[in-house]
Amino acid sequence: MNKVSIRWRIVIAFTLITLFVAGAFTLGIYTIVHAMEDELLSQEMHEKLELIVASPVRPSETLKSLGLHLFTSTTPADPKISKYLINLKPGFTEVEASPSSYYIYRQTIRGQDYILVQDQSMYEDGFERNLFIALKSGFLLTMLVGVLVGWLLARQIISPIIKLSAVFSQRKLGALDEAPIANHFSNDEIGDLAQAFEEAYAKIKDALWRERLFTSDVSHEFRSGLMIISSSCEVLMQTRAKDDPDCERIQRIARASVELQQLIESLLIVARAEYTAINPAKTQTLAQIAQEAFNRWQPAFLEKNIVFNLISKDTLESRLFNADLLLTALSNLLKNALNYTHSGKVELIICSASVSVVDTGVGIEIDQQSQVLKPFIRGNQLPLDGLGLGLSLIQRICENQGWQLSLLSEPRRGSTFTINL
Repeated sequence: MNKVSIRWRIVIAFTLITLFVAGAFTLGIYTIVHAMEDELLSQEMHEKLELIVASPVRPSETLKSLGLHLFTSTTPADPKISKYLINLKPGFTEVEASPSSYYIYRQTIRGQDYILVQDQSMYEDGFERNLFIALKSGFLLTMLVGVLVGWLLARQIISPIIKLSAVFSQRKLGALDEAPIANHFSNDEIGDLAQAFEEAYAKIKDALWRERLFTSDVSHEFRSGLMIISSSCEVLMQTRAKDDPDCERIQRIARASVELQQLIESLLIVARAEYTAINPAKTQTLAQIAQEAFNRWQPAFLEKNIVFNLISKDTLESRLFNADLLLTALSNLLKNALNYTHSGKVELIICSASVSVVDTGVGIEIDQQSQVLKPFIRGNQLPLDGLGLGLSLIQRICENQGWQLSLLSEPRRGSTFTINL
């Protein structure tokens, strides 16, 4: 029932009420008609019996031509009817004996017991058939009218809600001078609902604006600091000889600054609700991005004595991808592989339409595999640093770009993360 719209709920409710009322009304009419029929027939046969008894001549042929049979204590009953006269109570009785139908009236007049039988087979069949047709037609017509009225009533009731939905859907977050939504509605329950929506919408809009301002300020300050670090590294490199031991440290600081700038850019992009179009100035092929990720992380794997390979399969396409986003995703996957792999190897495999990171680390428990892509969810294995946001960030990057992230892991044997591009 939860999947049925409000309009159809109203129509169904109105139809059920109409069904109940029409059914009760039809049953009542049927009962009243039969009660009145029995009462009128009882009076009619009483009058006929009195006329027959008062008449000195009662030719049986005349009675039979009228469909009547008269039985007394001295007149033997017709064998076809006599079985229905046993234990017959005084007054009117209707007897159904397919294919025949009889009206029987019993009365004692001046000490003489009389039984008047009237064959009503043809009349009864026609009357019942016409009554059934009339009641059925009335019932169906009432149901049809009920459904139509229910539909019109539901349409009238739902129209303000549809209008409210349409007004809200046309709202733009950046608009500051919009008229209050409650002004579009009368002072009733829908108006109160519109006012409540307006207040909630204003709070949400205010929170989003404050978040945007905060994000903009923080990113500006971070970028300014990182630009200073990068420019300082360039100046230091120009004043140092290539064989100076400090050159390697300065290069590491410069690379870390670039990585942090790319991470901030990626976080700002995925924070937006809409799809982010590719900036041609920041695009590279899959092979170029994978090679950059390999070069960036190879020293860390060498330091930990873990074999790290870059493997190319199939013919690589010349498609261009957002370098910041894809490099951020690969860096997070390689960072996880580095943290959770203590021996063996890690492979960065690129195909024509996908890229995979395969490790021989501790793997992920089966009951955790459906949860690790959610924010603040971490595996139970060491290391304990981190907040559990890396895989969640990768998932949001994939959703933003229309990619798909899949996981295949076996505890204590390793994991494979694949991004289908």
